[in-house]
Amino acid sequence: MSIFKIFTVVAVSLSCLLLSTVKVQAAGESASALFSGPQQTNYNPLSGPNYPLVQDSYFTDDNGNILMIVNVLGEVNRQGQLVVRENVDFATILALSGGLKSQVNLKKVLVARQEPDKNGVQAYVVDLKEYYKHGDRSAFIALKPNDTIIFPEKGFNFQKFTSLIGGVVYPWVYIYQNLTN
Repeated sequence: MSIFKIFTVVAVSLSCLLLSTVKVQAAGESASALFSGPQQTNYNPLSGPNYPLVQDSYFTDDNGNILMIVNVLGEVNRQGQLVVRENVDFATILALSGGLKSQVNLKKVLVARQEPDKNGVQAYVVDLKEYYKHGDRSAFIALKPNDTIIFPEKGFNFQKFTSLIGGVVYPWVYIYQNLTN
């Protein structure tokens, strides 16, 4: 019985080894086919992960565009790092991050710099309410590489108040409402 087990283990190991080398070779062939021919013309320079690991500086793509990385957090639909062009403004950042959520505080958008500027300022509060009302871009500041833009949530509001009261007075109703959303 033990000879049968040893034979089975050896046979399975050899077949796994053989299959793994075949798959690696096939994957290598498909990867080289992926980057050849007319498919390279569809290359989007802003979508690839081949950007430098040092994120506190400008860099260029294959077309010579000057790019940088900024971070977007808070009450936007898609938080995370964005690779953007050098002279990007808040309107473009908002579009790339999927727009604002309903509970955003437009008067206190925070831009935190990785390094302080020449005056020692490392964080700026930007009021975007006038931009949303009248298209006034005068409150916009120039963004720099690795800036973190935080769109804060409004303070205590009616929705938070009703959630708090509902959670205290009718806790099971509140939990049921959260499960259905």
